[in-house]
Amino acid sequence: MKVHIDFTKYPFLIQPTQYFNIKYNVKLGFIEILKTMDIEKLKRRVRERILGAIKGKIPDPFGVSDDEEIAAYYLSIIVLSIINDKWLIRRYAVAEAERIRKYLVSESNDVLSVIANTLGILLDNIEQRPLRIPYFISKGIIYDVKYVFRVHVKDYLKSIRLHSDLSWKLVNQIVSEGFVYLTREKVIRYLVEIITNIIERQVKPLTKEEVPSLIKEILSDVEVEVQKIRKEHAQYALYASMREKFDELRSLGIIVFEAFPPCIKALYQDALDGKHLSHHARFALATFLLNIGLDVNSVVNVFRKLPDFDETIAKYQVEHLAGLRGSRKKYKPYNCDTMRTLGLCIEECNVKNPLVKYYRNVLKIKRA
Repeated sequence: MKVHIDFTKYPFLIQPTQYFNIKYNVKLGFIEILKTMDIEKLKRRVRERILGAIKGKIPDPFGVSDDEEIAAYYLSIIVLSIINDKWLIRRYAVAEAERIRKYLVSESNDVLSVIANTLGILLDNIEQRPLRIPYFISKGIIYDVKYVFRVHVKDYLKSIRLHSDLSWKLVNQIVSEGFVYLTREKVIRYLVEIITNIIERQVKPLTKEEVPSLIKEILSDVEVEVQKIRKEHAQYALYASMREKFDELRSLGIIVFEAFPPCIKALYQDALDGKHLSHHARFALATFLLNIGLDVNSVVNVFRKLPDFDETIAKYQVEHLAGLRGSRKKYKPYNCDTMRTLGLCIEECNVKNPLVKYYRNVLKIKRA
């Protein structure tokens, strides 16, 4: 059975040149395609897409043709490639994937399977012979979970961000003969994650010199406006929820050592100098570094000069604090009251936790 894919819903699946060739049986370059379209409509739709992503939601297309919608998607990718802002690229990819989620929910299982296969993902639709696992019995009635898809293990592991959630870890899945069995609901969430990653990868750094003049003309006003709104949004984000600020800085991979609070700065320097650190001092420093975005290996390296350093033990302990071992709980740094009780506080910062002081310092530095 042939399955129809609506590429206006999923423009990341097809290049404009390929789309026009299939639809009209003509071979045109991207610039030639753009010349057939209403440039002002394209500008408006590109603006809607990127500014919508910054604000949290890409609106559905209105007043543009299917051809223009696909072209606008790729023009948006070019804008992002020129701006080359890691935060903006991630935000756009997430917003685009969330827009796509509602379409995935209404698709048949066959369409979901074909979309995955087009992306190079081995996802089988087994709804005709699903795997049923009993999970609850009530009044003599057996209720089961129906697994209507299976995905190859190597493809399942590509959804790496989901695996920070314990329920997605491979050890907690039903695996047989190299395949992971999934419900329809989990497949949709899985596809949204895969699509997010693919859209991110479609954005590759570009200089304006590499872009044809017609595209420069289309994008000039849009780029200026996007940069302006991006800056305004960043300023707003500084004063929004502290959680958003923490997540944004972590996602950007920004570690600002000069913003460390006094207590952590002292512990950090002592570790680098190879001085002995108590168990509580090590816990305070390691959990702080993990929570501001350092990976396990980077944190282990901080302790490398300690007199009793053992790499195997240190890595195990840091992985445990990061939530990768044992209870799978990621530990937070001691709060300031506990730091005072343990004799690790060296200066009154008027905050409740060293993390808060750190991010306040970061924001001061970024505003300067």
